[in-house]
Amino acid sequence: MTAFVAILLVAALFLAALLNLAADTSFRNRMTGCSAAMAACIGIVMYGYAFMWQGGLGVIPVLRALLTVCRMFGGVNDAALVQSVPLWQGEIPMTVFWVGHFLAFYATASTAIATLGGRLLHRLRTMLLRRGDLLVIFGANSESIDYARTRQAKQHLTLLFVDDSCDSAAESAIAAMGGLVEKSASALSPDAAFLRHIGMVPGKRMLHAAAMHPDGLRNLAWAQQLLSALTDRGIQPRQTTLLVQGVEEQQAGYLLAQDGPGFGNVFAYDAYGLAARLMTRRLPPCRTIAFDEAGRAVQDVHAVIIGFGQMGRAALKQLAMNGQFCGSDFRADVFDSHAQAGSLLDSQLLQNHHINFHASDGRSNDFYAFLREYRDSVNYIVISTGRKQQNQEIAQEITAWYGGFEHLPAIVQLTKESLLCSEGGKTDLQWQSIYASDALDFHQLDRLAMVINQQYCAGNGLSAEDNWKRCDYFSRISCRASADFAPAFPAAVGLAPDAPLSSPWPPREDMLENLAQTEHLRWCAFHEVMGYHTMPEDIWQERASRYAAGEAIRIGKDTQKRLHACLIPWEQLDDLSARENAVTGGKVDYKAMDRSNVLALPDLMRQAAEEA
Repeated sequence: MTAFVAILLVAALFLAALLNLAADTSFRNRMTGCSAAMAACIGIVMYGYAFMWQGGLGVIPVLRALLTVCRMFGGVNDAALVQSVPLWQGEIPMTVFWVGHFLAFYATASTAIATLGGRLLHRLRTMLLRRGDLLVIFGANSESIDYARTRQAKQHLTLLFVDDSCDSAAESAIAAMGGLVEKSASALSPDAAFLRHIGMVPGKRMLHAAAMHPDGLRNLAWAQQLLSALTDRGIQPRQTTLLVQGVEEQQAGYLLAQDGPGFGNVFAYDAYGLAARLMTRRLPPCRTIAFDEAGRAVQDVHAVIIGFGQMGRAALKQLAMNGQFCGSDFRADVFDSHAQAGSLLDSQLLQNHHINFHASDGRSNDFYAFLREYRDSVNYIVISTGRKQQNQEIAQEITAWYGGFEHLPAIVQLTKESLLCSEGGKTDLQWQSIYASDALDFHQLDRLAMVINQQYCAGNGLSAEDNWKRCDYFSRISCRASADFAPAFPAAVGLAPDAPLSSPWPPREDMLENLAQTEHLRWCAFHEVMGYHTMPEDIWQERASRYAAGEAIRIGKDTQKRLHACLIPWEQLDDLSARENAVTGGKVDYKAMDRSNVLALPDLMRQAAEEA
């Protein structure tokens, strides 16, 4: 019997250890609780009856029974007493007896292993926080966990999450990656004690901070407190980077180290804008239309957007910036029960392009009546209702409706967390998580944009990355827009995306003029999205007079009022160049600038590949 009891205890220990290693925390806790409850019930019934059978009704037998039930959880049994009771004699009662003891010891072993093992593991991982490069994430949620998993797989960083409301499921996922969750006040409001805890000292070790709480204001506050602590401790900007969610770079620009304290690099993003940018990178509008042999579009880009909340507005802006081609017009029809232009109301984007708002949703008769009329011209549909399930249902209905027609447009189901693309009936059934993609790897994503910016900074002696760090908010967005559109140029002339690196560029001389016009249309759309308007003639004349009087200004650009003289048709650029040169005595040629941007593509791509 002693050997049997030993085997039983070993089995319970093994099972407890196995579940503590393999099972989810919430499942393990449920198992432990159920085991303890079942063991207590079996013990109370069997030992209670046995002691009362032996000593009769009374306080002492009851107390002895309770004490013996408690001893079950320490691996102690009184099998002889139970076997002496006629009711409990036999194979079935004794099997129940031993199962009860097994469950009792399992509950104890599981609790002990979880407590002692958790403490030991926590201490071990706390020690590891002081070794190697560290990723500290403020906000534990599914998006930040996906991001951490992707970063760790590529860079093998030590992980620390800071969140005082992290649930057990998130903690289990973080633990599975070898990370820790910190809930202390010192971590939630980073101070010197927090930096000592993670072992940050001046030197070579990198600290990658990511503020990914749903509340952008809290992210900014946390990042600012962390920066203050880092500065006080003497941590160099080159040792730090910051990713911050829920804000634009203009808001977080003051956190970037330039001539004073700050993070070595800052990437601030809005989830909606980031998702829309990834959409047009994965499925650019140039893939949905045809071009002639000279690189001129033979179709209009006609987009439909279903749902016009923050996600829909971000999608419209990206489509407008990436859907401009020589020979075509950009058109967008927005369907939303409460469709309104909102912040775009006074935008020149709405004035210069066919953008219409329909107060109907994507399931209405009005929507399908519209599709029936324009089924052959619509080539890009974005479904952004805000609910993934509803996006899927609408996409299935649209696909089924188009089933009887030869032409099927590209369909994108878009949320701020993920996207799913269907191009010409070919559907990738896997949703792509924004946070599990390279969308937040700002060095990878902005590699070509950095090279484009370096082209404007040539000769200052700094590297492309250093110049990018010094780059202002508007210039960064401009370079990104240019980089994101770059694959459209080889596509327009029938080449693969990387063909300009090895082929004559452009392949024929007559293509250059069409591609330059495309570049001008793209540039105009970007500025329209950013709120710029064409500079009125009287203002241009007034600024020209100020320049002639000796004031150091650019005649055709007013950044404060967001006016630009170049927001005009291609055909009018030569006249603008001549009028400006007459005032300045210069040799500006605005058409030549667009041609130069096209011709520079192979060198830019080559430099970006070298930076990778």
